[in-house]
Amino acid sequence: MSVPEVPLSRRGRLKRATIPEPGPIRTLTKVTLTNTVGNGLFTTIEAIFFTRSVGLSNHQVALGLGIAAVSGLLVSIPAGHLADRRGPRELSILFVSLQGLTMAAFALVHSFVAFVAVAIVASMLRSAGGSASMALISRFGVGEERVRIRAFQRSVSNLGMSFGMGIAAVALAIDTREAYLAMVMGNAISYFVAAVFVRQFPVMPPTSPVGGNRSGPRLVALRDRHFLTATALSGCMSIQFAIQNIGVPLWIIQFTHAPRWWVAVVMLVNTTAVIFLQVRFTRGTDDLTFAARAFRRSGLFIALACVLYASAQGVGTVFASAILVVATMVDVVGELLASAAGWAIGYGMAVEGLQGQYQGVYQMSFGLANIFGPLLVTSTALSMGRPGWLILGAMFILTGAAYPPLVRGHLRERERAQQSE
Repeated sequence: MSVPEVPLSRRGRLKRATIPEPGPIRTLTKVTLTNTVGNGLFTTIEAIFFTRSVGLSNHQVALGLGIAAVSGLLVSIPAGHLADRRGPRELSILFVSLQGLTMAAFALVHSFVAFVAVAIVASMLRSAGGSASMALISRFGVGEERVRIRAFQRSVSNLGMSFGMGIAAVALAIDTREAYLAMVMGNAISYFVAAVFVRQFPVMPPTSPVGGNRSGPRLVALRDRHFLTATALSGCMSIQFAIQNIGVPLWIIQFTHAPRWWVAVVMLVNTTAVIFLQVRFTRGTDDLTFAARAFRRSGLFIALACVLYASAQGVGTVFASAILVVATMVDVVGELLASAAGWAIGYGMAVEGLQGQYQGVYQMSFGLANIFGPLLVTSTALSMGRPGWLILGAMFILTGAAYPPLVRGHLRERERAQQSE
């Protein structure tokens, strides 16, 4: 005899919708929240700490971070491959703990050489940790369920970052080396706390290579032309984050009549939308064809946002402010679609049992976007004005349009491989 379910109050329904049941997903949420609160502390004061407290120039900071970003690309794939061979749980514990030590080491930096050395190690550990983390998430579900888990963690990430940034605002107001060091050490501590939570995951045995043949090719993902193309396209689509973080703030300040503080408003609109809507945009992502179409729609939305951003130039304060908010809302729809579709493509086109190395390859797309995105945005939108925005918009349309034929080719090849078995 079944027991009728007791109706939940509105508060109870909200709690069920926002807090996972006890188990691995709740533990993963603790890891994400702890880590991103710490990241919010550091990201907010990072540039100011290195320039005003350490004494580096803007050029030195940019150069050092650029070198570090390139270095991070070198370990993404090997770390993912190692996660398949050794298990993602143990590697995640190791990488997260080492990130804490590296972050603490920034407190001892007093020269450009030391800054570059620590930044390189930090970037490599962050990249390796990202590959291990994506492999770890792949153990918690399949298809749309896996994508929804990743989407929920992204919502939690934005919440944690927002909280950390709010605390860091106090350090910015105090504006002393001690205040900035407190943020650096707070981020370091967050890694160690996250490592404690990672240890609560069940033991995850290594996955077997394709066919169980250990003498076969070790890096299958690097021979998968469809997946490599998807990675390159994802890198192009990820340039949207350079637009949001660099292009839009500088565009508002330098080229529109909107008030300077409006930068915070548009960023708040974006962050809030991601927190509350990202999971909703994962529906249907268990189907690769659907995900490809979502990417195509994403390109159209982001392109429209580029046109709207451009139109904010040369108009009055109120009108420019309103246009920028509308543009941000359109932009975030494209971002939400692209994020959900990207996870679906990244996991769905990968070979099960080799998710670690495949996610290591896919992680490179974000690294490439971090390296080339700022340069592309500044050389188009911020240098050319409206024509530059239109060039960016066209790039997103073409990138989105490339996904459906790519996925069709992948599915045909997968079907032929299954028939030949």
